[in-house]
Amino acid sequence: MVCGQRLKNLTVTELHKSIYDIAPSVASAIARRFRGYVERDDVLQECLAWALTRNRQFDEMLNEPNPVQRVINEKRIAWQMKRTAERYARKEKAAKSGYRTGDEAFYDTAMIAQVLPHVIASIVDNTVLEQAQNIINDGSPKKPSVPAEGGNLLATLIDVKRSYLKLEVEDQTILRLRYHEGQTLQQVAHLLECAVSTADRRCTSALRKVQNGLGGDNPWQ
Repeated sequence: MVCGQRLKNLTVTELHKSIYDIAPSVASAIARRFRGYVERDDVLQECLAWALTRNRQFDEMLNEPNPVQRVINEKRIAWQMKRTAERYARKEKAAKSGYRTGDEAFYDTAMIAQVLPHVIASIVDNTVLEQAQNIINDGSPKKPSVPAEGGNLLATLIDVKRSYLKLEVEDQTILRLRYHEGQTLQQVAHLLECAVSTADRRCTSALRKVQNGLGGDNPWQ
């Protein structure tokens, strides 16, 4: 990692100008998300330090003559920078909160999709999640791989339910159609009067929103 003094001496010629557009927005987003644990300027410094170690590679990517590919490269760099900034923020949060980053739990979308039918059923049918837990334990050939402490399935169901209920009605509806009513993407598209690809995209987006409500995907992967 580049030291703080090195960063203070950075000139705009040392990093591609696009980096100075990407880094502040990434730093602001991460600082808001981890408010109370990191400061925006510290996150920004981490972003620029990380970019400086990859300066030559990023110069080539951002000077790509093909405009379409250049935009793709910018998005790729922004995504990688966000990952780096989030790792820094999570380390800071863990240090200040007295736990290790390895103690954190993350929910992947496949696992969320696997428990959503039971979560939504508990809402629609007004049943308790303990019943859903018993159904999964007794009736499913393969239990979900849950990130809750001690493999606590009930805790996972509660977490997913809480995140699902925070979604906009439109997102709840498409997940209910897909995972509770068992509609195919073609059927969902017909009901929503949209293309199948649009239905697929909206369903994936809704799953991501549930995941984000649970802390996001695993930044260490």
